[in-house]
Amino acid sequence: MALVFFQEPVEAADKVPVITNWTPLIGYILYRNDGSYLDNKYYYKLVLEVYTGTAVVAANLIGSIKQRRNGYSSDVTNNRARAFFDLRDLANTQLIDTVYDQNDDGVPFRTIHKLGANTDTKQFSTNGDEGSGKTQIVALTVKGFENYSTAANTQPVDVTDDAITDTLWYLQASLPLMTARNSDSDYIQSDVFNVYNCNSATDKFLSDLQNSVGEHNIYGYVNNVQSTDYHTVSFLNDYANFASDLDYIEVKFYTAAGATISTSYIQNVTANGGATPSSWALYAKERLIYFGCGPANLEAQDDTSARPSNNANWEYYTIRGSDDGSGSNYRTAPYYFIKQDGSCKGFKVRRLAWRNSLGSYDYFNFKMKSTQTINVQRNNYSSMLGTFNKSKWRYNNTQRGKTTRQTTAVLKETLNTDWLNEQEAVLLENLIMSTNVQIVENADTEFTEGVIVTDTSFIKKTSANDKMIKYTINIEYANPVNTNS
Repeated sequence: MALVFFQEPVEAADKVPVITNWTPLIGYILYRNDGSYLDNKYYYKLVLEVYTGTAVVAANLIGSIKQRRNGYSSDVTNNRARAFFDLRDLANTQLIDTVYDQNDDGVPFRTIHKLGANTDTKQFSTNGDEGSGKTQIVALTVKGFENYSTAANTQPVDVTDDAITDTLWYLQASLPLMTARNSDSDYIQSDVFNVYNCNSATDKFLSDLQNSVGEHNIYGYVNNVQSTDYHTVSFLNDYANFASDLDYIEVKFYTAAGATISTSYIQNVTANGGATPSSWALYAKERLIYFGCGPANLEAQDDTSARPSNNANWEYYTIRGSDDGSGSNYRTAPYYFIKQDGSCKGFKVRRLAWRNSLGSYDYFNFKMKSTQTINVQRNNYSSMLGTFNKSKWRYNNTQRGKTTRQTTAVLKETLNTDWLNEQEAVLLENLIMSTNVQIVENADTEFTEGVIVTDTSFIKKTSANDKMIKYTINIEYANPVNTNS
């Protein structure tokens, strides 16, 4: 008998990554199933080492966990041993958001939201951060073995004669809390994440967008965009591990009546900033890919047929994953981008992007009145009034007891939505829960790159009925608008 992994995060045959934020713990049970083996073993512990990458390489060790066996009564009775090793937090330390366009090879690094507009021949981008060498998805290899002594008076040592290993891919993502876990207790996570595999005509991009009703009698994954808006989608990109088979993005423009104006296919290859999903030599950064799909992204891209300006009278367009560039083998459902007018009352439109529950970005335009306020923070110190180092004490009217060493002005803004349907309201609730919110450049902004928002909170929720909702939210900008010292 030998060491085995009695329970694992996910079954490799399910072709899904381990998503780290869906369950409170995610990891392995390491089990020694031979009771006689434990005879005359002192200070016995089970050990799990964790390495980045797909192999056990000493330089890539990121954690070593030692545990005594748990108190399972059958193990105690039969002199066996097992312990659970949680990898959730350890995996999350290795994963980062994709903030910059990875096609940039030097300063200044430009925001991922303007992908395609940053470099007109690079419509796709890999994930992660080239500068730090970390990615949004990562392979972790675990090595299980034991640590014990064969005598009560000797120091325990690692025993790796029958060590076992396993490799899985980890993604910092979640699913709705009540989504069913795996009914097979050998695995913690089920295969429900395979709706994001990009290998069937109903699969999804990594977005929290829900099916809803839009203009022009459209029902599906609907985004409302102005002609100057930037937008991205991302998708899993690994045929061997995730069965992903998205080789092209189809872009199709329509009139208001639903007539097709043009159809373009943009290939997911290295020359375009992406990577072929069936390649045998994919890096971690190539296993999750971004595509610039907003009107402003498409307008700047090298494929002229995909530019909105070359599609007169367009009212909406769709993007969709395909594996052959002909539209006969779709690999995702269509995502709709419906042309949206500016505010009819002349209000500035604020476009927010936020890290969604799947680790990528969703977007929304706030079209109603926004109000800005400046919160000034003062760093003060007190001093005694008067002059003390002269022949007589005297007081100068320009002196003051409280002096300001520094002032910092922080910008806050209150945003309002128009009436939203139930699905749009759920999307905004994900905005409030996001760990990374940004304001994205559009025709109404005063800056040219993404500005980080450090705080988002609901002020008010107004319901006209069960189906229509308005939101008022507060945001706070991360960077001071002015600092004097």
